[in-house]
Amino acid sequence: MLKISEQKKPHIKYRIVANLASFYLHFVGFFTKFIYAGSEPAMELDARQRVIYAFWHNQQLFLLYPYRNRGKICVLVSMSKDGEYIARSLPKFNMKAMRGSTTRGGYSALRGLMDISEAGYSPAITPDGPRGPVYSARSGIIYLAQKTHLPIIPAGVACSRKITVNSWDKFQIPLPFGKCALVYGEPVWVGETDDTEAARRRLTDILNAVTAQAARLAARR
Repeated sequence: MLKISEQKKPHIKYRIVANLASFYLHFVGFFTKFIYAGSEPAMELDARQRVIYAFWHNQQLFLLYPYRNRGKICVLVSMSKDGEYIARSLPKFNMKAMRGSTTRGGYSALRGLMDISEAGYSPAITPDGPRGPVYSARSGIIYLAQKTHLPIIPAGVACSRKITVNSWDKFQIPLPFGKCALVYGEPVWVGETDDTEAARRRLTDILNAVTAQAARLAARR
């Protein structure tokens, strides 16, 4: 079942971890130099209207700090226990969490994202989550773009200082006192009659390209 995350009677463990994570990520963000680059149309759309944000699953922590004041953003978060920590951290960055996934109860998740976009929010999705394969977009985000008529804004992110976790997606945790590059790709529009598989492959290619570009920028001295 898909639901907007509620903060009723939070388990003490989740509340403590969410508070610590929020403090840590605000600390890291404050002491990180952010570099922005990429498609001008994407950056202009990102600033002025509702869009669908797309970024790889292992990069999601990198985006919380720079997006904390970007307006109404609703992030799709899995129903897993790990997802609970993320869901409880998001309000501390002025974001809303919606619990569900495009693979578990897929239609309900997409229906909920359609509704929340109509309420003025920009959905944010990791299209290779929650189980992969890593760096390969699934079709749910394409269907969402097709039905909402919103552009997908591909964002590639890389930090010069990070910890890489031994997980299916090589999840990355940013460290302070480094650089973080955020690169936008060309917006992906999906019309009602467009080839959705071609759009999925295009989104995958763009996300991988902007991620590689972000890594190069973050590595520069």
